[in-house]
Amino acid sequence: MNRCLKLKVRGKRLTRQFISHESRFILKWYLVLLGVFGLQRAALLAYNHSLTKGVDTTTLLNSFVVGLRFDLATATYLLAPLFLLLVFSHRSRRMLSWLMPLLLAILIIGGIAELNFYREFESRYNSLVFEYLSHPFTVGGMVWDGYPVVRHLLVAALVFGTLWPIHRRILRSLRQTPAPPLAIRDRLGRTMGNTLFIVLMVFAMRGGFQHEPLRWGDAFFSEQPFANHLALNGMFTLGRTAWDQIYSTQESWTAAMKDEEALKATRQLVLTQRDTLQQPDIFPLLRQSQNPAPLQPISDRPPNVVVILMESFAGRMVGALGQAAPITPDFDQLAKQGVLFTRAFSNGTHTHQGVYASMASWPNLPGYEYLMKMMEANQAMSCLPELLKRRGYQTLFLYNGEFSWDNKEGFFRQHGMEEFIGRDDYVNPYFVDPVWGVSDIDVFRRANAEFRERAKKGPFCATILTLSNHSPFNLPDPLPFTAVDAPAGQEGRYNAMRFADWSLGEFFRLARQEAYFDNTLFVITGDHGFASSPMVTSMNLSRFHVPLLFYAPSMLAPQTRTTVASQVDIVPSILGLLSKNTRHQSWGRNLFALPAGDGGFAMIKPSGGEERVALIEDNYLLQIAPKEKPRLYRYQLGSQPSSSKDLAAEQASRVTRMSHQVEAYVETAILSLRQRIVGVPQRQPSPTAIATRPAELPARQVARQ
Repeated sequence: MNRCLKLKVRGKRLTRQFISHESRFILKWYLVLLGVFGLQRAALLAYNHSLTKGVDTTTLLNSFVVGLRFDLATATYLLAPLFLLLVFSHRSRRMLSWLMPLLLAILIIGGIAELNFYREFESRYNSLVFEYLSHPFTVGGMVWDGYPVVRHLLVAALVFGTLWPIHRRILRSLRQTPAPPLAIRDRLGRTMGNTLFIVLMVFAMRGGFQHEPLRWGDAFFSEQPFANHLALNGMFTLGRTAWDQIYSTQESWTAAMKDEEALKATRQLVLTQRDTLQQPDIFPLLRQSQNPAPLQPISDRPPNVVVILMESFAGRMVGALGQAAPITPDFDQLAKQGVLFTRAFSNGTHTHQGVYASMASWPNLPGYEYLMKMMEANQAMSCLPELLKRRGYQTLFLYNGEFSWDNKEGFFRQHGMEEFIGRDDYVNPYFVDPVWGVSDIDVFRRANAEFRERAKKGPFCATILTLSNHSPFNLPDPLPFTAVDAPAGQEGRYNAMRFADWSLGEFFRLARQEAYFDNTLFVITGDHGFASSPMVTSMNLSRFHVPLLFYAPSMLAPQTRTTVASQVDIVPSILGLLSKNTRHQSWGRNLFALPAGDGGFAMIKPSGGEERVALIEDNYLLQIAPKEKPRLYRYQLGSQPSSSKDLAAEQASRVTRMSHQVEAYVETAILSLRQRIVGVPQRQPSPTAIATRPAELPARQVARQ
């Protein structure tokens, strides 16, 4: 008995000698933080329960198991600095009385806010957080009007109040500990114990003892995207995003292959037999395109051009693309009279990406998602307003909100846009959203009046960007139409999209009465889609699938096409419809001049600093990212969207070919942007500088599997 007691006493002594009070304090906080992260994951699961359809319980439980690695790593990043402070500064204990409650409050509020962030963007925290923080007043208004802020703060206060006694108890135990022992043996033991604790924390940060540190891709343990996202930790992804903003991984893309090989593969992907390269030793895709069937203008003037970018106009909600609910009856009617592309995709999942992809034919690239705000955008580009301004077109941009958002005015003034009509330029508006500005119907009515006057002076090129279909979905009361029968909690989304569609219909009812209408090419698309169930591939094509309609009833025969298209195809397609011979450097192609058998392609990438890029061709999507295994899916859109499991192992040759195309395209685009060679020179080159079509340009369909 005495021997057992002696052993017990000796064990306690050794524990005290090697496990310091600081280590015990931090270990207790590990338990608290892991509990908070686990609770947040459970809340995210409950809040987005609709996304669990088709996901078995075992997979969802595994999300919590896999997520422990991310929770442990995140807790370590937060606690490691505190541990070092405690070890090297005994006075730092006083800081903990306010520092730990502050950390708890941030984590609790951040976790609750992420519930709505994920529902909106179908992603854990990413670089959009930093982007939105740069517009505090606008975003603050959007959050206040669109979300139950008070309710969420009350929940946060309740959780914080529950954890407060635990914090006080842990802090009291640290304050009651004596000063560090003076005995050499005890000091040596504490030093060894603390050193071992630091080593273990380093491995916890790395996510274990594996060769590579923990990455977001390690959470993708299943074929169920929501389960994979659930395993991630929002604070982990936010921290990694901040790190990537400082240490970008673009080099992983630009070093994928030799520059010459990447350029050759990119030209094979983009160019057709109708394209003749110009100054190929300087410019990657500068070309002269021979277009087979330009529009025949109704008057002696060239056709006007109007590009309408509809906010969040997701293909999933459009009747002409399979939606049964009467959400877009006006667009559906227009679609019957124009050329509708049913498999069109936004190049990104944020408005600014949709704007520069549609108007400058520039793809969304890793590290350049906020291109319009970056210095790299201050160079010549193949921007539609600039190219048409050179032909004598008037250029005009109409928008509900502030042009300072995303540097729209600065970017487009650089690229040929002459006049901007924004939030403060509307007189006696029909309705004003306190967050974003005037309603879509106000923008369209003003557009019709502007077009009427400009048509008297000559051809014009106009861009309309709408906003009413954006959260918090503020709409006039009463609505000018019968409210849409929407699922519970989705009334705002459904009716906002219906309001945008109604406004579009009203615009065309006015425009048809004007002289400019018959001689105008209208291009209507969505700036991006939005997250909806079911998730189609791990990219979720619902966020990218948008309608694309070329509408000119007097000049263009109605047709429905299944060609794969994206926003970068809009500029070359418009140029091809305006003239038989066009000079441009677009990163897409003229959809009306593709060779027989060419089904088109789309290169897409989500927002938020993610490195994933996907190539879509036919009904296949290949997703790749640096240091990640490629994923290949077969997808189906329409009324019942779906996707297959990962087919990469079954179709290795297709994966190899498509991966090479993605890497080449992204590498060439990034390098061209850095070298400032993506624009269209003002002067035509001399005949000796015009290169013939390179021999390595077989028709793209020959390379298909």
